[in-house]
Amino acid sequence: MSSVLIKIGGYLVIIALGYLLRQLKLFRKEDAKLLGTLIISVTLPGALIRNSTSIVIGREFPQLFLFGLLASIVTLAAGFLLAGRKREPRTSAFMLTVSTFNLGAFLLPFVELFFPGTGVGYLCMFDSANSVMGLGISYALAKAASSPKEPLTLNSIFKTLAHSVPFMTYVVLFALAAFQISLPPVVLEYAGVIGNANAFLTMFMIGLLIEFHLPKQEIKEIIQVCLTRWAVVACLGLCVFFLPGVDPLVKTITILCLSAPVASAAVPYSINCGYKGDLVGMVSTITMVFSVVCILLIVSFATHLGLMAL
Repeated sequence: MSSVLIKIGGYLVIIALGYLLRQLKLFRKEDAKLLGTLIISVTLPGALIRNSTSIVIGREFPQLFLFGLLASIVTLAAGFLLAGRKREPRTSAFMLTVSTFNLGAFLLPFVELFFPGTGVGYLCMFDSANSVMGLGISYALAKAASSPKEPLTLNSIFKTLAHSVPFMTYVVLFALAAFQISLPPVVLEYAGVIGNANAFLTMFMIGLLIEFHLPKQEIKEIIQVCLTRWAVVACLGLCVFFLPGVDPLVKTITILCLSAPVASAAVPYSINCGYKGDLVGMVSTITMVFSVVCILLIVSFATHLGLMAL
């Protein structure tokens, strides 16, 4: 348990480092855009390829994929409604921060520790839908909502998806997993070298974006986004908990996935949508801390029900 908390603490230290170096004027806030391009185009695809062996298509896959898909759709819609359905960069930021979930980099270590084996497989099945939405479809819809000049058609959405390197990478990896084709070890090793930089660059970028002296309106928006996200995922979690005929461990992993913080890709994607405020970085950090508390409470409850190490 201590090793997991140390890893999460390391993320917060990197965020603090990015903030500190910006205050020392060694980096500028504008540098976050360049880092975002590097993350989306290089390190995130590398991380996906490195973890491609964790893509699982098991018996529970349709159920967990559906849970992940519905969670992304409902939360994406909640973000759009919270922003007042306006087509501007602020709406894109709301949509991406309310709807995305950081499972591979953040939640996976907890699941590996408390629910090894089957639990990890269930998380990967849920993450299949989460990745399809968070790395592609949610971004395409957020991009379309970023400006009235952005066309909102199937063709424009498919065009955005086709230009999303992480999304296309995941589609290829998912197809390979469906046909049980494994990538050569040398490819996984090289991808790992690149992908290992992803977590550092993402947390560092969040640090560059964080601003503690915010206008009251932006503070209000940060609170609104956090409360909306937590309220919606809490309702979804309760629905899953009381759903009949579902394996208790499937329920537990699904609820854990819903408690995960904002996905790391939400930050560079929001920048690509033209958003220049501080909301995404602040919400990412706040939800990260809050998620640790939620995860520990859920795990404690699962321990009481005897679901550990299944």
